[in-house]
This record gives sequence, structure tokens and C-alpha cells, in this order.
Amino acid sequence: MPKPGQSISVSPVMAGLLAIILAAPPTSAAIAAETGEAIRAAVASAVEPHLASLRKEAIVEVEVGTIDPRLRLPACPKLEVTAPALTAAMMTVKVDCPTSSWTIYVPVHLHAWVDAVVASANLPPNTKLDAGDMTRGRIDMFASNGGLLRDMAMAEGKVLRVGLLAGSPILSPFLEFPIVVHRGQKVLLTLSASTMTIKTPTVALEDGHVGDYIEVENPDSKKTMRATVVSDGSVEMRF
Repeated sequence: MPKPGQSISVSPVMAGLLAIILAAPPTSAAIAAETGEAIRAAVASAVEPHLASLRKEAIVEVEVGTIDPRLRLPACPKLEVTAPALTAAMMTVKVDCPTSSWTIYVPVHLHAWVDAVVASANLPPNTKLDAGDMTRGRIDMFASNGGLLRDMAMAEGKVLRVGLLAGSPILSPFLEFPIVVHRGQKVLLTLSASTMTIKTPTVALEDGHVGDYIEVENPDSKKTMRATVVSDGSVEMRF
């Protein structure tokens, strides 16, 4: 131990080591880190302007993925967020910090809730729908494959091609018009031109829904032709 007032002799090597230690930057523990909350808030803020058109018809919820708390990123004075077009429920958003040279990718999950037509009970395939088979429910647009119905009248009277559980959305691709013309059935054929209309009895050679293009036969001439099925159970051809 040196006595008070006594000078200490330091070797050149020791002096160099002290200079390095005193000049060293603070450890990573002392560097300010960007918070996960700030990153998530920046992502939500960047996504929000893209939701304006969606909010016109749906209640939108945005779930921003959690940032791993073990990830220590230097604090950033200005985060730059790049969000893709909002065309799907799941997306990945890019977050950059130019000043600190780091980049991360944050998952975002969207929900767009709308009031739509759903099954009021378990419905088997080939059910001809009436008002009692349907009700209204809150459905996520992004969770369906498209074809959500907002009006029960668009489904009533049509046939459900697939089975549905109660509460499941009734989608337009699941529906078809009922068969109104059956093979072997006598059907009235209407031939229409700009100057005349001819009606003649024919026989259906195949089943047909409304709008189907089926083959029919004139029972006298045995001539066959293709005609369009209409809602009253007849068929028509236009020239």
C-alpha cells in the first residue's frame, strides 16, 4: 500500500491497459434497448391506414405478433415499417432501424367480422333451404373461402350440396338450384326469335337445374336439341 502523498509508479504496459479499459464503450447491458411494445405499436400504426376500406363493411381486429423478450435490439429513434397489401388473414411486416442497422419481421393476424347467413342447425347434404334452416351470425371474412351471403333470400329455395354444422357460414359455392326438370319428363319448349314465338312439347333427356343447358327431344320427329331450363320447369331456346 502506498503512503498518503506518495506517488505511484506505473509501467508503460500497465498504463496502456488502463487507457484501453477507460476508453472502452459501455457493455451491451448498458446500451438502451428497443422495447417490444414500441415495435408492436409501430407495426399496428403502419397497418392501420390500409384498413380503411375494410372497415366500411367489417369490424376489424389486428393481432400483432409478440416480440421475443430475449431479443435485445439497440433503441431506434425512428422505426421504418413496411406492410404488404392486406389481402390475407396472415402477413409478415418488415421493421427496419437504419441508424442501428437492424431488421426484424413481425407476424400480423387480421380478423374482419361481418354479419352473415349461417346454418341454424346441423344440415345434411342435399337440404333444400328454407327460412328455418338459416339464421345470422358473426363470421370472420378472412376465415372463409369467399362467397359469404348477407341476405337469406339469396339462399332460400336452393339446395345445399354439402353438410354444415350449426353456426357454419352458408357460402354461395355450397348452393345450387334444385332440379326442376327430370330425365324422361315432358317439358314445354319455347322457341323465341325476334319476330315469332313457337311452343312445342318435348321430352327431357337429362336432369336440369334452373339455368342448365340440357338436351331435349321432339317426340314426333325424334329430333334432339339443347335448351335452357327456366324456373317454371319449362325449357327455352332463343335465336
